Amino acid sequence: MERTPSELECHQVFERITDAYLALDRDGRCTCLNARACDLFGRAAGELIGRPMWSEFPGGDGQPFQRACEQAMAEQRPLQREAWYPAYGRWFESRIHPSADGLTILFLDITERKRVEQELMQRQRTLSQAQQVAHIGSWDWDIPGNRVSWSAELYRIYGIAPEQHAATFEAYLGLVHSQDRQRVQQTIQQALRDHQPFEFEERIVRADGSVRTLLSRGAVDLDEDGQATHMVGACQDVTERHRAEQLEGGQHEILAGIAGQLPLAQSLEQIALLHEAMNPDALCSILLLDESGHHVMDGAAPSLPAAYSQALHGLEVGDARGSCGTAAWRRERVVVADIATHPYWENYKSLALVHGLKACWSTPVFGGGGNVLGTFAVYFHEPREPRAEELYSIDRMLPITAIAIESEQRNRRLRERNRFFDMSMEIFCIIDPKSQRLVQFNPSFPRVTGYSAEDLKSRSYRDFLRLESDALDVDPMSQLDAAGQRIHDFVTRCFCRNGSERLLEWASFVAPDELVYAVARDITDRRRIEAELAYASTHDPVTGLQHHLMLEHSLGEILRHAAVPASVLVIGLDRFQLVNASVGHPTGDDVLQRLAIRLQFALDGRGRISRFAGDEFVVTVAALSPAAVLELAERLRATVAEPIEGEDYRLLLTASVGISHSAEHGSDAKLLLRRAEAAMHQAKQEGRDRACEFSPRQMQKLEDSLLLGNHLRDAIRLGELTLHYQPQHEGANRGLTGFEALLRWTSRQLGVVPPNRFIPIAEALGLMPEIGEWVLDAACRQVREWLDRGHRDFSVAVNVSAQQLQRPGLVAQVAGALRRYLVPPAMLDIEITESSFMENVWRVQRTLAELKALGIGLSLDDFGTGYSSLAYLKQFPIDKLKIDQGFVSGLPNDAADAAIVRTIIAVAHELHMTVAAEGVADAAQAAFLVAAGCDELQGFYLGAPLCAIEAERRLDVARACR
Repeated sequence: MERTPSELECHQVFERITDAYLALDRDGRCTCLNARACDLFGRAAGELIGRPMWSEFPGGDGQPFQRACEQAMAEQRPLQREAWYPAYGRWFESRIHPSADGLTILFLDITERKRVEQELMQRQRTLSQAQQVAHIGSWDWDIPGNRVSWSAELYRIYGIAPEQHAATFEAYLGLVHSQDRQRVQQTIQQALRDHQPFEFEERIVRADGSVRTLLSRGAVDLDEDGQATHMVGACQDVTERHRAEQLEGGQHEILAGIAGQLPLAQSLEQIALLHEAMNPDALCSILLLDESGHHVMDGAAPSLPAAYSQALHGLEVGDARGSCGTAAWRRERVVVADIATHPYWENYKSLALVHGLKACWSTPVFGGGGNVLGTFAVYFHEPREPRAEELYSIDRMLPITAIAIESEQRNRRLRERNRFFDMSMEIFCIIDPKSQRLVQFNPSFPRVTGYSAEDLKSRSYRDFLRLESDALDVDPMSQLDAAGQRIHDFVTRCFCRNGSERLLEWASFVAPDELVYAVARDITDRRRIEAELAYASTHDPVTGLQHHLMLEHSLGEILRHAAVPASVLVIGLDRFQLVNASVGHPTGDDVLQRLAIRLQFALDGRGRISRFAGDEFVVTVAALSPAAVLELAERLRATVAEPIEGEDYRLLLTASVGISHSAEHGSDAKLLLRRAEAAMHQAKQEGRDRACEFSPRQMQKLEDSLLLGNHLRDAIRLGELTLHYQPQHEGANRGLTGFEALLRWTSRQLGVVPPNRFIPIAEALGLMPEIGEWVLDAACRQVREWLDRGHRDFSVAVNVSAQQLQRPGLVAQVAGALRRYLVPPAMLDIEITESSFMENVWRVQRTLAELKALGIGLSLDDFGTGYSSLAYLKQFPIDKLKIDQGFVSGLPNDAADAAIVRTIIAVAHELHMTVAAEGVADAAQAAFLVAAGCDELQGFYLGAPLCAIEAERRLDVARACR
């Protein structure tokens, strides 16, 4: 059928369209298409005209493109859609135009545009990653619109989210440190006026209060009329570099002052000011110990009130004597985040609070011989805990503080020995580099070298002076610049007449007459101290072994090579606390030193060893099979078991060894170490003196402990803990004398959890002090309720853990609970175990004495299962011994148990103590114990643990029988 002229003209117009064109009727049949559309579908026009087109489109019938066309028809509005067509390997933009009769669709090939967009997005991602690696963020300020665009890295540098920051110039200025804000604003305004690039350093204050230093660079963009339209720039976080440069420069200046024998107070003040400059808001205080080591003296505190520093001068050091007194006494860092509430400041807080000082962290400063020289403390005007970088900054200041103090001590001793010769530590001389002769020098030069003045003048100085690094055999004096240009600093080795070698630090310059004027200082001792400090930072001070953190690092390097197996062995000495308790800590340290040497010899170079904790060593080995590792563990264990003899002791020790392997037990150094330690504890539980590999059962136990521990932390808050009360009866007449309060836990998620499962976990997590305080309060509250109901003549026993006994504050807790519920002290009995005595015996003695002074009773629980030392019974004010049920269970038939029980009862009565027996299960046991003289009985035969209501019924019965 021939086309009319108008149709032909219309067809020609469609054919001239360079993109694919297609027309559909209301039913989706093709009514018209151009040649480009035919090419797209790969079909002739005659094959498509009149046919439904949805099956021709990539994706088929009912796909998103069809739905878009149907939506355009239904809503009679144009739609636009972009899609990737795999069949053609191209991107197309579909422009759908509806009419009453059908659709007109235009396909635009946008593949090239999409490629450019994707390349641009990739470049943006690459730029963002590069900025993050370099800690550089970029920004763009639209000046007329006052809108500032920041890169993602810049938001990270500022520590804020985009939604938290108004994108304006004023909002940016609000984040600049108040001391820098005016300077920054003036610099930017000057750049806007001059249209010149700019660069400056600024400090910003992040939301967490930390201060960061940025290096900012920028430039101004102008429009065709020369007006500033944009300012673009970049900010680099140079905080750490700035701090490192500040520290290096400041310490160099301080060391120069120390070398120049500036007064100690001036050097310490420079140190304090340097630390304060690097840590805004910190107020630094350096205290010195007097010659006796018992009192602190003012060293430097440039930013603290003078009245406060004067009040500290002369105070005695000791436990709980503020942060500094305690740190010097304990020889360890003491962090007090809130002076107002911390027990260490109980007697001193008014002194600090009146000056607005609310937090204090103090670190002891150690000398080269391990003695405490003083303390380095920082104060704050608000309560706060330290961040890791703040503690690291303090540690960086300790070596130079020690150098300043020890240098002053040495100088003072020299001045006291020879006051009339002030410059005895330094060498002054005039040198002629051309002749290599000493022209003139003071008496210090002959004293240091041992040569006479005549010998020194007649010889070339190169005979006894060499650069510290003289690989090129360079004359140190010939390295100076032209006359008067600069001071030259260098270090030489000085070969003395007696064959020894000293290090001399020189400062020299060339005069117009080309002679060298030089000052030298003997830094041999200082270098030794610095080397000792460096050694002490990486090695255990007792054994000399490498620090376990260094061992962890080397293990991590091994674990990076997965093909090389690695193993960790933790060696725990069995009952080593008895050595310290019986022969003293100095002897204990000597034993550890000897064991370290033995273990190194036994390793024979096949592994690395370090001291991990007080009585534990850790060994790492690589490329050994599990069988070989177990054999090595047995060799190490046998090495420990050999007798150890010193000047005045001979000991036989055993060790438990725990083993973990990569990658079976983990591929992380800390994880392997933790699991080897768990295996070591398992070896101890299995009887000690054995090696044990980490096992799936231990894995399950650790996971179980983690699960229980997570729930146990919230048990008090959720009200899941309760007390049950087991009756205690008089032996002779079976009369009720009281109850033992026993802790029970019913978890909402886990149900009833037995005490033998959760008590060890509570002890391992350090939760017993908190739980113990709850038990004490609940028991006293129950006693008060029973008293209010008329019950009398009974007592309640409460168990106190070793953790509670060792920590300060137990006496105050007991006294507070008695006072809070108006409970007579005689109605409360505190039960402790023998193992509680073994650590800090003097502290336990003091605590028990203070508890006894309150008027309460003290019982020794589970007697016979621990150390059972009669010496301890004599030292502590115990009222009652409780025989462990392990001895009671065999009565009356077991002759050994019977003999032990009779002996315990006899010894206790001789010491005027009451004796109680636990775990009485039947009448025969009860009869035997009464016949043997046992005063009290407790066990299921006489009554199981009862809830409070049932326990009160027992009290009702007892009152009725009186």
